[in-house]
Amino acid sequence: MPAVVVGMHLGGLGVTRSLAAAGVPVIAVHDSAEAPEMASRRISRRIVLPIRTQGLIDGLLELARELPERPVLIATVRLPLLLISEYRARLEEAYRFVLPPHAVVQDGENKERLLPMAERAGLQLPRTLVLKDETALASAAGFRYPVILKPADNDPAYMRRFKKAYILEAPEVLTTLVRSIWPYYQDLVLQEWIPGGDDHLYFCLQYRSAAGEVRGSFVGRKLYSWPPGKGATAACTADHQYTGEVRAVTDALLGGIGANGFGSIELKRHRHTGELFLIEPTVGRTDQQEEVAMLNGINLPYIGYCDQLGLPLPDMRPAERPQTWVNPIATRWARQQLRAQGEPRPGLRVGGGAVHDAYFRLTDPAPGVLGRLALMPRIGRPLRRSYAFMRRLAVR
Repeated sequence: MPAVVVGMHLGGLGVTRSLAAAGVPVIAVHDSAEAPEMASRRISRRIVLPIRTQGLIDGLLELARELPERPVLIATVRLPLLLISEYRARLEEAYRFVLPPHAVVQDGENKERLLPMAERAGLQLPRTLVLKDETALASAAGFRYPVILKPADNDPAYMRRFKKAYILEAPEVLTTLVRSIWPYYQDLVLQEWIPGGDDHLYFCLQYRSAAGEVRGSFVGRKLYSWPPGKGATAACTADHQYTGEVRAVTDALLGGIGANGFGSIELKRHRHTGELFLIEPTVGRTDQQEEVAMLNGINLPYIGYCDQLGLPLPDMRPAERPQTWVNPIATRWARQQLRAQGEPRPGLRVGGGAVHDAYFRLTDPAPGVLGRLALMPRIGRPLRRSYAFMRRLAVR
């Protein structure tokens, strides 16, 4: 029985490798055949669909008609997840998937709606303010700097013009920036910065059954993000020091909002007080660093696959030493920036464990090779197109 993985960015590559490690054939769905991740040997079949429009749903239904049984469907990025959730009634007869109610999927990653979620789970949020008008902007005068400014959600119009987040050091910079964004996007969220580097960020990845029972859980710690302090995970590893505490918080939050299927939360530990603050949850989909769990002995995508097929759950044994998952290029950039700023740079080999390149593997080299070529457009673009063309010929 295949699994259909929608969204072949780095997170999709990790999910694909995790499933393939357990012998599951993977059908990869993405909006470009040229993406380096689509070159993985672990993919059994490649499908190009517009994953950010309703065409995804029509394409998935057409794909399902070619398959003898209902495959497991896994979303790895937010916009395809929202489409799958919205049109779940059309997809349920063709695919197996576990999702929370649509309202929970919509609210789960909306930063404006984090406060009531955090309060129900007994969690702290950094001091937060929603900036929708001049009155709200005036209320930001009492904030301590630095602050971080983010959109309430991953709105495409915002993402095309602005950065994912801004770390700001002065009120006048905030005022100018907010007023420049408002004509395009108004739901901005302002938060006070919690002291501590990216290695103070902890996360818990989970899979929950349709009834909300935790079938698999993994607690990890970030080492680097790109850009530092506000970007996606560049390097992470297993955490053993705070596992119980982070797991308890995750159970309270995800259980409290009825989030089943794949999900996670991210927390930050205050450098001076040790307090934990909720940064954001992920609801209904896998995370970018999902593969770090498999590398450490907890194969969450395969656990979800078995649960949805009614198969016995695999016996998972955590690795004895922490295994580190690294996006090497993003980590190098982060280390260079931190060095220039005089900030600490944690080591990657934690507790004597191994370091795993998120892209390049000796047994699956193409994503790593093509990913590096992507940084050299004059050489990389024609080579990626040629590779994608040869792949299409091979399929035919």
